[in-house]
Amino acid sequence: MTRFFRLSGTLTLTAALWVGLLSPPLHAAELPPAAAKNPIVVYTRLAPAGAEDGPGRALLELIDGDRTLRVIVGLDFDMAPAHFLSEGDAATQAADLAEFQAAVLQRILGSNRTGAILRFRDIPFMTLEVNKSQLRKVLVDPGVTSVQEDTVAAPMLRDSTQTIRATQVWALKPELRGAGQAIAILDTGTNHATMLKDRIVAGACYSTNYPAYTAESLCAGGATSRTGKSAGSNCPTYIRGCDHGTHVATIAAGDDGSLRGVAREAGIIRIQVFTKFSHPAYCGSGSCVMAFTSNLIQALEHVYRLRNSYDIAAVNMSLGGGIYRSHCDASQPAMAAITNQLTSAGIAVVVASGNSGRDGYISWPACINNAIAVGCTTDNDNLAYFSNHSNLIDLLAPGYGIYAGVPSRSYGYKSGTSMAAPHVAGAFALLKSYDPNASVAELLTALDCTGEPIARAGVSRNRIDMRSAYQFLKKRETSCKKAEDYTLPEWVPRHRWF
Repeated sequence: MTRFFRLSGTLTLTAALWVGLLSPPLHAAELPPAAAKNPIVVYTRLAPAGAEDGPGRALLELIDGDRTLRVIVGLDFDMAPAHFLSEGDAATQAADLAEFQAAVLQRILGSNRTGAILRFRDIPFMTLEVNKSQLRKVLVDPGVTSVQEDTVAAPMLRDSTQTIRATQVWALKPELRGAGQAIAILDTGTNHATMLKDRIVAGACYSTNYPAYTAESLCAGGATSRTGKSAGSNCPTYIRGCDHGTHVATIAAGDDGSLRGVAREAGIIRIQVFTKFSHPAYCGSGSCVMAFTSNLIQALEHVYRLRNSYDIAAVNMSLGGGIYRSHCDASQPAMAAITNQLTSAGIAVVVASGNSGRDGYISWPACINNAIAVGCTTDNDNLAYFSNHSNLIDLLAPGYGIYAGVPSRSYGYKSGTSMAAPHVAGAFALLKSYDPNASVAELLTALDCTGEPIARAGVSRNRIDMRSAYQFLKKRETSCKKAEDYTLPEWVPRHRWF
């Protein structure tokens, strides 16, 4: 199960992942370096002189000729989470990090800084675009602790508030509808004139221009970052996958008076994190969307910096790639660092587990230790055949044939762990509207100790049940009891949703 950070210490996947079925095989030299796969990671502390060996060599081999590679670089700089510091101390720490980053950049790039540089502010990492000689310098620099290729993630495409009994919580206490809480949706942006009307409280866009990957930014004007409500609007729907974020957001917190999301009165922080790709290795024919890891980290940092402006219950990431049998913090150190920071600040990071149908495995970033990994169930409480399932799964939620909003004023059905995750993000907002001071661990315990157990391949996890979780919190329980302790009497009305 998930361990928490302490200071002391869809059936339809995007075509990018199914290119082998859609187009002829490509020669290795034709393939872009990054893909939705497990990243190559080098720990320079372990082998500072081994830049040309093992993982270091594998990274260098990704650069042919004049090509460059985007890498996420971990720095030997100790940081405390800013929410544990005074405003002055946090500002001093940020300035010290910027100075340290500048020194490393000077050693690696000198004055030749034509490539992209992203300096993260809340975790000791940065993203660089480097050629082969510059990568060699990165691999042996004394200030560098890890080097990871900046891989990309795909959207996790695949009657539900009744199933999870959110409708009964709404009926019990009208104030338990997510009001006052916000959910950050990191996806393809959102736009639904009815279900999300007056619900968007903030927005941002983080995207990438990188011709080597045929990657074009989807932020307004081709910028690589923008903030403000309008910045998180839906990416153009003629690009495959750009109807994804709106569907996810309306499941978490939409309401048009008839169709209602889980936390139907919660605010939405919409952050567009995807980039347009045109290379057939990602998309087959046409174009599609993928998200760089570095852009996801930028977005998560933005959410962290909004923590004092909004009561943010959860982040939802219905995206991912690769396949992991165990926790992947070691191969995703930057993502793990910002996930830990958000969790410590009381913001749950909810992630779809992936749609490969694999037992014993889940995708990243769901495999991060402190992420809340969500698997998908059907409307008759079976585990969906396409849902990854392992002992790394934290919770299950409905995600099969979910009817929700798509861009403009439209509606549609989608299935996938993408649809399951926002049920859980909404669940955190719903419970936090009852107990705003509850920690991520306390809310996860309430959801994990209640609900309907569903098993596959010898691993049983609970499909969330909001009524039972609410009663768990109300009774101030701290450990799991039998499920029958939280059953409803037969007279409680049932309602149908999506």
